Amino acid sequence: MNTAISGHVSPGFEDVAKAFAANISTSEIGAACAVRVRGELVLNVWGGMADADAGKPWTSETITPVFSVTKGVAAVVVAHLAGNGLIDLDAPLARYWPEFAAHGKGSLSVRRALAHQAGVPFIDGSITLADLGSPAGMAARLAAQEPMFEPGSAHAYHAVTVGWITSELVRRVTGRPIGAWLSENIATPLGLSTFIGLPEVERSRVARLRSKDPAAMQALVAAFTEGTAAWKAMTLNGSMSLPPEGLLPNFNDYAVQSVELAGANMITDALSLATLYAACVGEIGGVRLLSDATISDATRPISTGPQYGVQGPEPSWAAGFMTPWEIQPMLGPESFGHDGFGGSLGFADPAYRVGFGYVRNGLVVGGVRDPEVYNVVDALRAALGRTA
Repeated sequence: MNTAISGHVSPGFEDVAKAFAANISTSEIGAACAVRVRGELVLNVWGGMADADAGKPWTSETITPVFSVTKGVAAVVVAHLAGNGLIDLDAPLARYWPEFAAHGKGSLSVRRALAHQAGVPFIDGSITLADLGSPAGMAARLAAQEPMFEPGSAHAYHAVTVGWITSELVRRVTGRPIGAWLSENIATPLGLSTFIGLPEVERSRVARLRSKDPAAMQALVAAFTEGTAAWKAMTLNGSMSLPPEGLLPNFNDYAVQSVELAGANMITDALSLATLYAACVGEIGGVRLLSDATISDATRPISTGPQYGVQGPEPSWAAGFMTPWEIQPMLGPESFGHDGFGGSLGFADPAYRVGFGYVRNGLVVGGVRDPEVYNVVDALRAALGRTA
């Protein structure tokens, strides 16, 4: 295994690179981390293997699936549109998407829908890959879905369906698919390798995913009882598998990677995440995505405490963003972003004016404050204190 790291480290951030290097030498298959502070790239490092079976090392060009990290980037798109007056977060979602009003969902605000309060964490019926290839078709099915609780009265993680809420809202407002809008208005101007719906030309850059702990994956699979709401939400009624043997065939398949799933299917690198989030809290090459006022409004926690029908962790969500909580404290109380299945993380912090990205292809099950990622985050916090 390749245990060396490559990349750039600015003076004062050597301990952050050391924390990342320790991960590569002890536990990661392949990973990358990047940090921008007040626009300056202070860390951009990578190491390990992009495809361990093929002996392919991780390079500066490697990109990887980041699962629900997608949600935070999709939330940036919505917040950007809101900051430009195209979306009112407190207006009913049905103002922009009239069909969503079915079954008593008509008064639910955009803000609360994005904070997992829509009551539709799953869609009934079979879901094929062809179905997934039509975001508008899936959005129509979601609009027609009867909610499992009164919208706005509770919250439950809409693992995949919040992506169809986001993508359909963006499509109704801009006339463009969210992947295309992101590419044209954010990724291209900022020079990002960030894709919601992977182009064919980018296939060779994608790291191969693998579970780092097959036994823990087996326990996760066993925890999802077929037919339950959690099983429906997390596996799309069984159409997406979580095999215990370690490999994730669905998410290593280009046919899946090419699908526009705005809640779970972005493919990117750490530098792109750090740059995008840095452009939320400051200018990058003359581009500023969100004003301070927009950040204050869009990142106000809406859904906290116990989830509907769930005993266990109690995340905190704003208008699509994850905000700091016990398992994902990020840098501090002002941070916002999102984590992803397997352990990737992207966030911004307005207090420090930081954009942060950590991506990996060796997946962990989660449910705890990730020791590897937070060794790096904690080292960054200490470095920021020294360089302030």
